[in-house]
Amino acid sequence: MDRYRIEFKCNKVPKPNTGLEGFDAEKNYVGRAFNGLYEVSSSWGSGKQTKLINKTIFEEYFEVIKKS
Repeated sequence: MDRYRIEFKCNKVPKPNTGLEGFDAEKNYVGRAFNGLYEVSSSWGSGKQTKLINKTIFEEYFEVIKKS
């Protein structure tokens, strides 16, 4: 299974109906990518629920800056 910790940038604020609240444009965030899915949170590690999204939705709002 491909499993990566990623750093990603929000390119545009997600629409309210996507369930991706709390993201600000031009800000960097941390998450994970595996098996073509992305696990994202606007406050990674805080205990806030994460959201699992597919590549199409991810690329509409975000871009990967770094994989580790």
